[in-house]
Amino acid sequence: MRILVVAFLVFLFSGTVAFSYSPDDPLLKVLVRKGILTQEEAREIAAEANREKAKEVERLKEEVASQVERKIPEIPKALKGVKLGTLTYVDFSWGRERDEDKSAFEITRGYLNFKKKINSWLSFRLTPDVHRESGGDLNVRIKYAYAQVKLPEVAFLTNLKTEIGQGHFPWLDFQEHINPYRCQGTMPRERAGTFNSADVGIGVMGYFGGTLPKEYVRDLTKHYPLYNHYVGKYGSFHFGVYNGAGYHAKEHNSNKALEGRITLRPFGGFDSYLRGLQLSYFFIRGEGNTEAGEVLGSKLTDPSKSDEYPEYDVDLFMLSFQHPWFVVTAEYSTSSGNNSGKWVRPDGRALDTELWSVFGDLTLPILQERLHLFARYDWFDPDDDDVWTRGQGDDEYQLYMIGLAYQIYHMNLFILDAEWTDYEKNNAGGKWGKAGGGLPRLGAKPKDDFRIQAVWQVSF
Repeated sequence: MRILVVAFLVFLFSGTVAFSYSPDDPLLKVLVRKGILTQEEAREIAAEANREKAKEVERLKEEVASQVERKIPEIPKALKGVKLGTLTYVDFSWGRERDEDKSAFEITRGYLNFKKKINSWLSFRLTPDVHRESGGDLNVRIKYAYAQVKLPEVAFLTNLKTEIGQGHFPWLDFQEHINPYRCQGTMPRERAGTFNSADVGIGVMGYFGGTLPKEYVRDLTKHYPLYNHYVGKYGSFHFGVYNGAGYHAKEHNSNKALEGRITLRPFGGFDSYLRGLQLSYFFIRGEGNTEAGEVLGSKLTDPSKSDEYPEYDVDLFMLSFQHPWFVVTAEYSTSSGNNSGKWVRPDGRALDTELWSVFGDLTLPILQERLHLFARYDWFDPDDDDVWTRGQGDDEYQLYMIGLAYQIYHMNLFILDAEWTDYEKNNAGGKWGKAGGGLPRLGAKPKDDFRIQAVWQVSF
């Protein structure tokens, strides 16, 4: 209320400036006529009154400006530099899962991102994540909780930073910024059950040779807004040491996993769309999180391996090309075991697996260029050496996906897609969004999974 009163007074006094005092003022004329003032004294009084009035108007203007600055209460110190946001997937799926007809609305992801910039080089992130427990309840767990420290540049290595705590896994965050449809389901290797997207440890990441030109990035992100996260001119990297078990599990061994990704952009210095070509390699060297004896029990043929943790190695290669109108990727990877340690041979050694995947996305020239057509194909062999199936049939699965995505606004999307997972007779089967993960079984004969899916991705 006070600021309104002050503003009114300023308006009132400002309005009267146009009618400045003069010797012809009625009061001054009366005083001159009665001989109390001379004409010269009347002019001096009028001039002094005008000066005083101008000073008062300026004072009131300064007071109003001060009040305007204090109109919004000062932000508490603890909240300065804080950013809040969400990434939420609202999903409806209908079809067949594990040989049963099924339809369900689901919240498949519910992040609340809390980010705090502490100073020019130190920040913090905390991200609770909603997930469905096996009993049916929606519970909250911590997905990310890490301090981020900006590091000084070292020659060709730029935009350096480190994450300390439960931070990003070196591979999936990168891949999900090339394939922007994580809301549909997990990426190929995670879907197969090899690893997940966060872990506890320390990682260092950065770019090679600075960043791409802003004009090129602007063109690239016109239809794909996620791309502004990995724009190293000649590529990027992320190396770290982590527990290895992933954020879903408690660490059960003393081994730590060495993980890393290196991405090269061979045409980053060329003024052409060839800049969108990237060659990526990702690796893990560690041990699984469960002893072989606990996984196999009486099926373990070598009792000496009972209390040993199986090998956990991954080698992954991906060729990707990003264009303002389309994206294509081709991925090949092998692994010995997985992060949980449950992919093992009968003798307790790690099981060898193999995966191929291709993905494509095309921006359609309709609906203000917001509509995308995408498709994906995965082939995964959980037992590359046939040690469980012993040549008595196949145990692979193949995943087929096609869909439409409409970019509502920035990273807010609506997706409609169809997905089919074809299991060979010795595969253990899976479920929607997680096509594998179990050891092959002779004669398992799982039914194929199929679903029609609609997803609304909410992001701000």
